[in-house]
Amino acid sequence: MKIILSIDGGGIRGIVPAAILAYLENRIQQIQKDNRIRIGNLVDFVAGTSTGSIICAAMLIPDETKNKPKYTMDDIVQMYFNMGDDVFKKKFWHGVKTLWGLLGPTFPASNIEPLLLKELGHYKMGDLLKPCMISGYDIEKRRVNFYTNDDKDHKYEDYYVKDIVRGSTSIPAYFPPARFNHGVDINTIIDGGVFANNPSLAAYIEVSKTLFDGEYKRKHPHELIIISLGTGKINQKSFPYKKAKRWGKAQWLMPVIDVLLSSHSEVTSYEMEKIFEAYDSKKNYTRINPSIILGNSSGLDASKDNLCKLLKDVNNYIEDNKDMLESLANDLIDMNYLIKPD
Repeated sequence: MKIILSIDGGGIRGIVPAAILAYLENRIQQIQKDNRIRIGNLVDFVAGTSTGSIICAAMLIPDETKNKPKYTMDDIVQMYFNMGDDVFKKKFWHGVKTLWGLLGPTFPASNIEPLLLKELGHYKMGDLLKPCMISGYDIEKRRVNFYTNDDKDHKYEDYYVKDIVRGSTSIPAYFPPARFNHGVDINTIIDGGVFANNPSLAAYIEVSKTLFDGEYKRKHPHELIIISLGTGKINQKSFPYKKAKRWGKAQWLMPVIDVLLSSHSEVTSYEMEKIFEAYDSKKNYTRINPSIILGNSSGLDASKDNLCKLLKDVNNYIEDNKDMLESLANDLIDMNYLIKPD
């Protein structure tokens, strides 16, 4: 049985899945009476899109021992407080130059690139502790890219993690595309959320191309546990017919991005449920996606006030779903053959 973790995109709302994982990690530490345990050591494969790629990468970066994650999940939650204001900070002269986003991206690359370097360093994909997958879309080659680190081709093992995450978080119109190369392979990447905001289905397929137990072998739903983490259910903005019928290309740009990101996650979740039901393995797929009630539904509101409200939404979800999360924590313990203390 392999444990697959999938983390959606959603901007600053990435603090939601990070906080859920922090709760699970802390609960497992409490049960085991061992604060050295990291959830990154307990799963077999991690997939992330956009903000999910930050969590994916951070939870798999090794410490100095090379066999344990450098960051706890609490550390990763704190990253959102530390990085958020800078990533989504509007700079006056950049605004003037781009007419506040009309003639260029809302935020410059300099908002995010130094922070990714600080947190992710110069680690390469092959350095990460577990097999993983990060999504991005190459706008020059017009193709989907799934950056992996343990498949048959080993194509991306020497790519820098920070570059791939930079690409996966390049939300169109908000950040410029990422451009990086490895040898002659040039990548011009935008946010993977344009095609896989919820990467669970892609992860389900990718694990069959990943080396496990010395072999590449197709995995069926009864052989997998997939935990899919969303960045929160939000009240979707309505687009009234009377307004939309008069829209042209300019007016449709932002609504289309909004619809693409939200609808993909919903469709993928539905498809995953049906796949696992068809194999009589419904219990092997878990979707965790707390309702956002107190926090701002925008993925761009990085204020401390909003981050605290998002954490309150997470805490409310945890209180309402303690039995399910307790069962999940114990499943992770049991499947890793950890011995529960008396």
